[in-house]
Amino acid sequence: MEDKEKKAQEMYLQFQAIEQNIKQLEKQLEVVTHQLMELSVTSSGLDELDTIKAGKDIFVPLSSGIFAKAVIKDTSELLVNVGANVIVKKDNVSTKRLIQNQVEEIRRIQKQIIDELEKMTGYAAQLEMQLQGILAQK
Repeated sequence: MEDKEKKAQEMYLQFQAIEQNIKQLEKQLEVVTHQLMELSVTSSGLDELDTIKAGKDIFVPLSSGIFAKAVIKDTSELLVNVGANVIVKKDNVSTKRLIQNQVEEIRRIQKQIIDELEKMTGYAAQLEMQLQGILAQK
């Protein structure tokens, strides 16, 4: 009888660890999904930039819901942060390509997270059934 209790306790601890892992994966998935939405907004902004002519008044976002009025001087050149506080000049087409590459990479990561989440969820369900079986035998 004690072996069953010990096994049930071990399985329960394992189940809790898997649940924790699932929660972490769900948080990662949420972050990645948010990044994809931001890149989508950026891509739309780049498409819109193609339609704006020099000298046009625009509103530039400073923060969530806060905008500054600005005048477009040149739409042919963008300043892009490429990491480590390094900014390079790029044209709209190159910037769109960069954004598309980022989208593809994040989608790949998103798929990996979803696959891992499905595996963990399936394993947790199996473990839960086994644990219920052991507890039902008591």
